[in-house]
Amino acid sequence: MSETTTTPAVNDALGDVKVRSLLVPLSGMLLVLPNTAVAEVAEFKSPQPIADAPAWLLGMMLWRGRSIPLLAIEPLLGGSAGAGGVHARAVVCNTLNSNPVMPFIAVLAQGIPRLQELKPDMVETVEGGEGEELAVIAGRLRVAGREGVIPNLDVLERLLLQLGVRVG
Repeated sequence: MSETTTTPAVNDALGDVKVRSLLVPLSGMLLVLPNTAVAEVAEFKSPQPIADAPAWLLGMMLWRGRSIPLLAIEPLLGGSAGAGGVHARAVVCNTLNSNPVMPFIAVLAQGIPRLQELKPDMVETVEGGEGEELAVIAGRLRVAGREGVIPNLDVLERLLLQLGVRVG
């Protein structure tokens, strides 16, 4: 079970810092991405499946003439991937390493993401998580009463590369 703790030291260190973030609805939680990590919020289209892919790798989707991997975060956290419904979107993220083989990854959103400026007094850190989950999650927090996770894009990129996935 996760435990919520306020982090005065973090809030004091941040002072009046505001981080423009994209709040991405997942099944039962939010994915929190810094605005600078997001290339585009695209229309969801069923991806081309990849044989023997793990549950979190939904397949490859076409975006701007390129084939990029589409991920579901929920299976990485022990849940199941939601279905791409009417409001589903694909959030295309820039990877952080400038790797030409994996410059972008997309994450399935279960609804329409919204841009929000997060201030320290709006966010509480949440302790918890275990095992492999710790690697793919950079942090847990609570925003406006909803639990959220910040993905570790470096780890997600490495997992994809280990599976032999490449942007085409």
